[in-house]
Amino acid sequence: MMRKFLRDQRGQSVVVVALTITAMMTLAATSVEVGHVYYAYRQLVSSTNAAALAGAQAMPNTVTATTNVTAYSAQTGQKNATPVLQGAVATPTFHCYSSVAISMNTPCETSTGAAGGYNALSVTQTASVRLWFGGLIGMPKMNLSATATAAMRGGSNIPWNIAIILDTTNSMSHPDSGTQCSGTQISCALRGVQALLGDLDPCGLGATCGSNTSPVDSVALYVFPPVLTTTAGKDYCSGGSGNPTHEYYMVPTLNPLWTYQIIPFSADYRTSDAANALSSSSNIVKAAGGVSGCGGIQAPGGAGTYYAQVINTAQADLVTQQKAIPGSQNAMIILSDGDATATYSGGSGSDLQSSLAGLLNGILGTNPNSYTYPSALGECGQAVVAAKAAATAGTAVYTIGYGSPTSGCSSDATKSASVTTKGGSWGPGDSPCQALAAMASAQLNFYSDDGNGCLATATANQSITSLTAIFHAITAGLTEPRLIPNGTT
Repeated sequence: MMRKFLRDQRGQSVVVVALTITAMMTLAATSVEVGHVYYAYRQLVSSTNAAALAGAQAMPNTVTATTNVTAYSAQTGQKNATPVLQGAVATPTFHCYSSVAISMNTPCETSTGAAGGYNALSVTQTASVRLWFGGLIGMPKMNLSATATAAMRGGSNIPWNIAIILDTTNSMSHPDSGTQCSGTQISCALRGVQALLGDLDPCGLGATCGSNTSPVDSVALYVFPPVLTTTAGKDYCSGGSGNPTHEYYMVPTLNPLWTYQIIPFSADYRTSDAANALSSSSNIVKAAGGVSGCGGIQAPGGAGTYYAQVINTAQADLVTQQKAIPGSQNAMIILSDGDATATYSGGSGSDLQSSLAGLLNGILGTNPNSYTYPSALGECGQAVVAAKAAATAGTAVYTIGYGSPTSGCSSDATKSASVTTKGGSWGPGDSPCQALAAMASAQLNFYSDDGNGCLATATANQSITSLTAIFHAITAGLTEPRLIPNGTT
């Protein structure tokens, strides 16, 4: 009987199946666990990269940089916190790398902008991930670590030529209707300009910035409608009291006695790259309302909105400035509600005038259905076309919808250009908000102060609704920190 029992093979398959199932379940659990850990590790790496870039953005101020590192880490309660990572701790270390100074032209600086200090930081972040099956073998969690290194923004940057175009039609003299700013719309806009001037680099490290200094970031101010050249000084406090004399939109050629440009390209808005305060002797600071006793640019109104011509004018000036500063880049910032409302009646009181009869296309021109520049038809579309041409030429075009309505552009209701840009699309019947979005050279370059009505196209911009925050964000877009390899020296 014993021999018979030993020779009996029945039931062996049960053992084989049991062993096979156990092995397969072990392999499956291991595969799931590895995927779980890898996902957690990628979350840690992403948040570490974000923390390093956020810290580098604030350098050379190491205190603010440390605050930013924490804010963008995966630590509990911070912007990149996730339940997948437990006990995350991000630790920044600041460095002065010679290779960054040489190859990226970003010298080491102290928090005051003096030589020395740092030009990069590394962030090491540790965290643990709870294992789903590890407890079965006495390993309930796994410790992870990630490091990211970033070169700081700023320093001796690639020079930027920046043309700021401000709407000074009558609507800009009205009180700001939101809660982000108190005062008139033009005064709120000027506070944004002041914020921009405080962020930019007027000249190189250690230099005294002035009219005879090679600029890093030079800024010019434009307004529309145009003003009489001899009275433009009233917009920056040196030409007497009262408003400058507004003029009409002379198309196709601007009257030589009129101007859109209030301040030419200037880099004297701070006395040095390290200075925190704006210079009280700078005309561009005065025009921005940054000097006590000077009201800055006013909004005299007197004509409807038409901004295709000022965009063309500013772009032509940017091209000239870029030739004067080899290696520089161009940017244009347009702030308006975007609703083109200029009219053409053919009389001396019309918003749109032509130097010679018949040169104005549309309505009264030789082609009454034409909406190409210059025309009293398709005015918003003409601005989109002008901005697209600037972007195609290499200019970074930023647009800010200030109280921009989601209906309007009446001259474009049926006759207008159909344009697709990197900022959006535009066609007959579209709104001022859509016009400003399409004018931007990228979706991330369009901002709006109205988080409920005219929304910024990019989701990341929809929470940035105060004008000062918008101008700060634009500056960050001009000079960005960069991730560099760990172990850089």
